[in-house]
Amino acid sequence: MIKLQAIYRNKLGTNNSRYFRNFDKKIPAIIYGKKFLEKELFILLDHNIIFNLQKEKNFFSNNFLIKLKNKSFFSILQDIQFHVFKPIILHIDFLCIK
Repeated sequence: MIKLQAIYRNKLGTNNSRYFRNFDKKIPAIIYGKKFLEKELFILLDHNIIFNLQKEKNFFSNNFLIKLKNKSFFSILQDIQFHVFKPIILHIDFLCIK
C-alpha cells in the first residue's frame, strides 16, 4: 500500500491546473466512488513523489491510502495521463474502494 498526502483543490479548470503543475509542482487529481463518497474529490498531489513512485513495477496495481486533512481514502489507480514528450504527469484519477 502506498500512502500519499493530498491537498484539497477548490479552483478547477484548465488554467488553474496549468498553474499548479508549472509553479507549485503539483498534479491535479480526482477521487471517484459513488458507494463511498457523496461527490468526487478534487485534490493536488506532489509531482516529484508520484513521478518517482510510478517508475516502480507495482505502482499501477497497488492500493493507495490518500490522506486529505483528517480523512483517509483507500483507492486504486483508475487512470494516469502523461505529457506527450515532456517527462511530467498531467492528471491522475483514483477510484475509492473503502
